[in-house]
Amino acid sequence: MKKLFKILVTLLVAVSLVACSGGKSGGGEEASGPAEVMIWHTLTDHDEEMLQEIVDAFNAENEGVYHVTQETQPLDGFNAKVYEAVTNGVGPNLVWLFPSTAQDYIDEGLALDYSKYFTDADYKDRVAEGVYAASTDYADGGLHAVVCTLTGPIVFYNKELLEKYNLEIPETWDDLLAACKAVVDGEKAEGRDIMGFGPDDYVTMSVIVMEQLGLDYIASDNTVPNWTDQKFIDWLNWWKEAEDSGYFMLKDPEGYHSGPYGNQQYFCYMGSSAGMNYITPNGFTIVTGPVPQVEGGKQYTEITTRAMVGFAKENEAENAGAAEFVKFFTKAENNLPFCQKYSASTPFSDVASSDVYKEYFNSSVAQQAFSILLPVSGTRKSVKGSGSADEALKAAVGSIIIDGADPAETMAAAQATANAALAD
Repeated sequence: MKKLFKILVTLLVAVSLVACSGGKSGGGEEASGPAEVMIWHTLTDHDEEMLQEIVDAFNAENEGVYHVTQETQPLDGFNAKVYEAVTNGVGPNLVWLFPSTAQDYIDEGLALDYSKYFTDADYKDRVAEGVYAASTDYADGGLHAVVCTLTGPIVFYNKELLEKYNLEIPETWDDLLAACKAVVDGEKAEGRDIMGFGPDDYVTMSVIVMEQLGLDYIASDNTVPNWTDQKFIDWLNWWKEAEDSGYFMLKDPEGYHSGPYGNQQYFCYMGSSAGMNYITPNGFTIVTGPVPQVEGGKQYTEITTRAMVGFAKENEAENAGAAEFVKFFTKAENNLPFCQKYSASTPFSDVASSDVYKEYFNSSVAQQAFSILLPVSGTRKSVKGSGSADEALKAAVGSIIIDGADPAETMAAAQATANAALAD
């Protein structure tokens, strides 16, 4: 999967360089009323409002044929809730998730195949080869996900604190720790408590670090052989020492670090580029930088593809309606404002080439930081059981850093859990 994104980033890098200088398919069956299509997602605030605007426009255009309803669900346990509902025949028609989500539904025949409803002009011809490959990287080769946005982790800094302590944006993890020490110690000397750094998603951070260390998060044989490698254990111990010293915080009590960062309780934090619009800086200026790298390691960061994943229903009109809505959602006039609200890059060439999109990119510090490492970006391997592997890693890293569990023993247990899930 990683090599596919070498093709993907060609389009996006070209867009960043420039910025810096269909009809209905008629698949619905005759019925007494419109075919009902339900979308589940975890979007909130302005993102949910933007989605609702698109839903309303679609419903107006397809009155009497299709009717879409969208519902925000809690983030915690969302994947499990979707799986339980869909496998019991009462779930949504569409979810806003990662393309890998479809893996868990293909064997049961529950994953919607958009290729039955899409022409090449609707999707394939509009995206880079890597994006299309990510949408069809399944055992049956079906088009089970339509990628609509591209985001990735970046680091948000307090500009005034950088300048106060004569700091440059850190390039390596060691640079980051040194910067946090300067800020935290300096502010404490003036009687002000502040935290240095924290990641909103420490699974993503851990995966990135493994790859930077030259390790496979999930290897080509769909196993996780490297989680107990001493290089990663050493990095976890390094983080634990920084946490115990008061410079890093793996998990903020609020859940996300963006809120406390906005209130100047953090010098910096790592979060998705899509989180830019959720930060309200209280008395400081936001500057951004790419994910720090392991000194002397492999340059790497992760790219996140968000997609509309569909579920096949017995009612063919619902399936056609779901596909028609996704077509509508990806149109330039809908994808552009959604990307702007979501603080994301677009995968669609027709959107990326527009003057409005270039202006948006050029004015977004989040997009500019995101674009820096695009040539070395990759994605997690999309295989059945990868979600359980993510959960095992999350539990292990949390136990080590927060609870003080033995790193080697804890990672060995997590590796066994993940391998069992991937082999199932």
